[in-house]
Amino acid sequence: MDDTNAKPDWLALKQKISVKKAAELNDMSEDSFRRHHSHLIKKVSPRRDTVVLGDAVAIGTPKSA
Repeated sequence: MDDTNAKPDWLALKQKISVKKAAELNDMSEDSFRRHHSHLIKKVSPRRDTVVLGDAVAIGTPKSA
């Protein structure tokens, strides 16, 4: 932790991100992510679905990296 506002690595991986962002991290469309990884999607509110960042990263390395 270099910065006073920086989160520890384990805490940063618990962050919730949008399904669209999770799909971008894995180089796939949002629809494909919803189809193949629906077990990772949590409904936060009637209009908002999220994915835990650590789960999205654990799927695999993005092809663009």
